[in-house]
Amino acid sequence: MQRSRLPILLSIALLGGCYGPPDSVADVALADPENSEIVFQAVDAGTGAALTDREMTVRYLVRAPITLDASAVERVSPSDPYRIAHPVGEDSLVAEIRIEASSYHRLDTVFAVARGASAGPFTVRMARRLGQAAAAGGRVGAGDTRTQAAPSRTGAQPTAAQPEPVVVDPDAGIDWTPLRNGDRAFQSGDWVNATAAYQHMGQPNSLEEGLYAPAYLQARVRQGISHANLNEWGSALDPLEEALTFPSPPHSAYLYLGVAQCVSGRTDVGRQNLDQVEGLRSTIDPRERTTVDALLAYHRAICSQSEFGLYQRSEDVQQFTQAAARAVQDFNAFIELGEPLASRNPQIEAAIEDARRRIEAVRARMLGR
Repeated sequence: MQRSRLPILLSIALLGGCYGPPDSVADVALADPENSEIVFQAVDAGTGAALTDREMTVRYLVRAPITLDASAVERVSPSDPYRIAHPVGEDSLVAEIRIEASSYHRLDTVFAVARGASAGPFTVRMARRLGQAAAAGGRVGAGDTRTQAAPSRTGAQPTAAQPEPVVVDPDAGIDWTPLRNGDRAFQSGDWVNATAAYQHMGQPNSLEEGLYAPAYLQARVRQGISHANLNEWGSALDPLEEALTFPSPPHSAYLYLGVAQCVSGRTDVGRQNLDQVEGLRSTIDPRERTTVDALLAYHRAICSQSEFGLYQRSEDVQQFTQAAARAVQDFNAFIELGEPLASRNPQIEAAIEDARRRIEAVRARMLGR
């Protein structure tokens, strides 16, 4: 049985409170699908003309919306524009693209187009490999009247340029099925099947190369969030901690690992990871920053409540009272920050309701001490 798409409020055994901010992707309201198209043309960066190679390889992965699960690897003619078209029901179509040609350096880029729109044709300029360019520049065609210089007998003899190896995707043969099954379950709020599917993902052979590694990183973060929404805090730690081993983990990895560590009693390291989110603020989509700021305040308040729980059996009444006051103060600060967003953001609205319940739980514990 699938669970609600809205955030699920989970009980915390220590404090009897609730928690439930899943990744914001699960709260996107879908509109009627409209065809969206991205068009681009690869050209030689030096001449502005079409690539000199007879063919090029285009690899792409649809990053958003994740429900498309679309990817492709095609060998095509460089002289023709390349089109990526999909019907999407979300705000935009975002595709990660890799272009490879034997005489040019590989190029990775990302294109986006609004739902129902056509973007392009974009011009993608590819830099020629120096060895290949030198070899091409020294050739004289049948109709070329230039004179070839004879090689010097006294100097070093010219050597033929060595062809550079074609870059191969290190994860070309990996099975994407578990990752895609997990993404579909996560999108629908089915945390049980999401965690079960993600558990069977194969690890990437390289953390920096290929299209699979960034998709795997995102999936591990979603796996951690799914475990958190099932109140499986110990299981949430492992995928989120692995996410931080990647070269550029997203802010969401720190955001959710921090709260998972706090709920598990590791409040010091949890707060350190939450602090990392502020340092990554410039990498967050401007449209999402206010939501992330509110969630960060919410998670920090949960950390304060967890610290309060640790002092419940302490004989130091002053320490106990100060911890309770800090938790209430932090939740109130979050509510003040989140209320302007609640009317259009179900995730924040549910978190505010949860914060009010947590405040009452803290006050009840103080009275019942």
